[in-house]
Amino acid sequence: MRILIDTNVVLDFFQEREPFVDSAARLFERIDAGEIEGFIAATTITNIYYSKL
Repeated sequence: MRILIDTNVVLDFFQEREPFVDSAARLFERIDAGEIEGFIAATTITNIYYSKL
């Protein structure tokens, strides 16, 4: 399965935003295990960068 991951899911994971961090972590665990192919949009990278400032 191939999925496009929304920016907010990535931010939930990195910023440990409750109550979504556990679901995001499970998603990334499945990607790491090779069960899912995950993709992000190019703009997600800049959004992550600016959310950390």
